[in-house]
Amino acid sequence: MLKLFESEIQDIDLLKDDELAVDIKNLSIKLNGKKVLKDISMRIPRHMTTAMIGQSGCGKTTLLNSLNRMNELNQHYSFSGEVWIEGRNVYSKKENVARLRTKVGMVFQRPNPFPMSIYENVCFGLKIQGMSERRKLDDAVEKALRNAALWTEVKDRLFDSALTLSGGQQQRLMIARALALEPEILLLDEPTSALDPLTTLHIEELINDLKKRCTIIIVTHNMQQAARVSDYAAFLHQGELIEYSDSDSLFTMPAKKQTEDYITGRYG
Repeated sequence: MLKLFESEIQDIDLLKDDELAVDIKNLSIKLNGKKVLKDISMRIPRHMTTAMIGQSGCGKTTLLNSLNRMNELNQHYSFSGEVWIEGRNVYSKKENVARLRTKVGMVFQRPNPFPMSIYENVCFGLKIQGMSERRKLDDAVEKALRNAALWTEVKDRLFDSALTLSGGQQQRLMIARALALEPEILLLDEPTSALDPLTTLHIEELINDLKKRCTIIIVTHNMQQAARVSDYAAFLHQGELIEYSDSDSLFTMPAKKQTEDYITGRYG
């Protein structure tokens, strides 16, 4: 196991509001006329790693995308309910979506570096925000690459194309690009599914370290990975939240038979 279940792991229902990174209240989502999420309520703690598991099509990625309003890119989208992040209802009409997506960073299943240098990839968002002073950019790029455990590998080739990096390096570059904006929350959608086992281990070790800096929420089909990296875990099935608890309990003593059947491989 990459982590220990320490005393800081608490019953979710006992968490205070100021201990929460995300508070999802009765969230339902329709995409293309189909109800993908059904009345989801979840309280996600700060500076912890929360994993979402379940079969393909169960709604994991839709739930993840609801946290930075990425689902709105689908024209045929509707929702009901609330999502509170750091005390703000992110579906309020007053919410600045660009700001939200800065504070809720995202790393996708496959690395998607821009066809530019490693340096320019990391500072891309900072420049959009208006940062232009070279020294500040240099410091921010180094900090982000260090936090993504990539600095020592690329410090002498910062102005090489990001496309020359290996797949694992590109994924850590995507994490660095998100971290450069200093997000409160980092969303990871199957971040290691395209990587080899050794690189996957490096990313998992990185995830365990990153929660010191921000809250991590990860979607994964790999239950062993979810057990290794997460403090809390949620099992979804056909758009419903079946069980959500600390990972130790969910993976060793699930409260619901449906959860037990899934994690023991009886279906899925």
